[in-house]
Amino acid sequence: MGPPVLTEGPRHERLTIAGDRRGAWYGGVWLDLTPAECELLRVLLREQHRVVSRSDLRLQLWRRSSSGPRVVDTCVSRLRAKLRQAGHPGITAIRNRGYCLARDV
Repeated sequence: MGPPVLTEGPRHERLTIAGDRRGAWYGGVWLDLTPAECELLRVLLREQHRVVSRSDLRLQLWRRSSSGPRVVDTCVSRLRAKLRQAGHPGITAIRNRGYCLARDV
């Protein structure tokens, strides 16, 4: 069975989160995402016109968790790899500021 056909969630150029939060589409390529990766992508899509700090991401995504400070970096790294594997430019790290979704060319 292939990836689900679902109602569309937030969009960024050719990147769309699936309505059930289990993944995303990029230019017809299905990205199977963990719940944390999907929520991270959702935040980056919602805040696509600004850099989101590591502390803001941690507060938004792991506020009830006892996870360490590197949890954001690990999740960003995994999501970045999945995006790039699908052909998307990925997530840009802005030194001492945070992360933003790279622009699709």
